Amino acid sequence: MTRLAIYLALLFGLVGSMPAWAASLRAEGLNLVLGLDDGRELRGQALVGLVLTLGAPGRERDVRIDGIVYEGPFRQSTATFYSMSLRDRETGRFKPLCQADGDGDRAAIAYPDGASGFSLTCSAGAEGKCILFGYFPWEQRDDVPMRDLHRACIHMIRADYGGDDNPAARSGTPINVFDRFGIQNPARVKGMEFEAGWGPDGAVCVNHPRIADLVSLDDLAARYPALRGRLGAHVCFEQNARMDSRALIFNESRLTWKTPR
Repeated sequence: MTRLAIYLALLFGLVGSMPAWAASLRAEGLNLVLGLDDGRELRGQALVGLVLTLGAPGRERDVRIDGIVYEGPFRQSTATFYSMSLRDRETGRFKPLCQADGDGDRAAIAYPDGASGFSLTCSAGAEGKCILFGYFPWEQRDDVPMRDLHRACIHMIRADYGGDDNPAARSGTPINVFDRFGIQNPARVKGMEFEAGWGPDGAVCVNHPRIADLVSLDDLAARYPALRGRLGAHVCFEQNARMDSRALIFNESRLTWKTPR
């Protein structure tokens, strides 16, 4: 499980004996803040040990904050990433909420949901990776469409070329990411070739598929009529992709990468 919609209910076993209505939990950027009705605010290490009951009514799950994975500066601001665990409904035991990412961390990331609450995601998942890249879907900027950038990034990470939740990626496959706004800059990686330009609805054009034995250009043409005429190295290269205003993010990958056997 990498993402939970948050409907706030608190179990104050380690925070105090106050009733749930005496507090509110929110995300300030990438930091969780527990505000108490006496004006105090708890954050960071002070939240470790807290158990949250999260989820839609009738589908609640208990999530425990076990520790801090990272706390400190992050992209002109600050962030706190936690290790969290989820209570198993059958055994009652807590198990890690997040899978390990490429660095071995099981980091849970809380961020504003754009409404009145917040969401949780994990550093190992596409949503979390895109936040770590600096694509903050809650930010409102006149010069950068952050929510669309985040959506485009998720499609890119998952090699979801058609934007229809049909990924063609493998965990651990290396890619090089850059965008037209300079949030991620195009430092070239030896051995990688331009793969695709990406928008909020999926790929705008595809030079080559990331995993050759999962999907081919012919497969993409058959599945997605909108990509016909936009497939292959002769029509999809960086300079050409940048001319399409729908393409917000670009990536490179190894031309002959295949699934290990």
